[in-house]
Amino acid sequence: MTSDLVQDSWTRIDAWLREHAPRTFATLRPPAGDEEIAAAQQELRVTFPPDLVASLQRHNGALEGPEAFRFSTGDRLLGVSGILGDTGLMRGIDQGLDGETEGYWLHDYVKFGSYDVTSDGLLMDCRTGRDSFGVIGRFCDETGTSSGQADSLGEYLAELAYTLERGQDAGVVTFNGRLFWEGRPPARPQYRADEPLPAPDE
Repeated sequence: MTSDLVQDSWTRIDAWLREHAPRTFATLRPPAGDEEIAAAQQELRVTFPPDLVASLQRHNGALEGPEAFRFSTGDRLLGVSGILGDTGLMRGIDQGLDGETEGYWLHDYVKFGSYDVTSDGLLMDCRTGRDSFGVIGRFCDETGTSSGQADSLGEYLAELAYTLERGQDAGVVTFNGRLFWEGRPPARPQYRADEPLPAPDE
């Protein structure tokens, strides 16, 4: 089950953060309660995919601030209250566009990661009965919604755990107990000893 993948991935992420970035780990909040999660679904009139429920049962978001746990996209993990607030805000923005940009934000999208300084962030498709149910996407102010970040939150977190475990080669930097993300350096071309050196313009 993908919800098991969520738990396994968070176990790996938590273990890595405890060892390498304890100040960032300390910003991850305790689990959300089942009643709180159920009430949020009722308020938003959506069904959370099992992966989102499993993740909230592990960490109810991350505290705000410079040390906050963030995904490699720069988005802070949202808890139940943040999901309600940010998703409600996005619904209001979309209604204010008078349909000028179709698909800018659909009613059954739920935002679970926030860039904080803008309305950009990670979202999950909560349209039941569709192949896209549970698919991860990202919203950007200027371009709207793009999908394809991952087929599920479990897969997204598993990739994140793998990236952290790879360390600096994957753009992971830690300093003074905090996690930072930086762009990955371009891959160096490989040459054999018997090959001629490339020309300057190459």
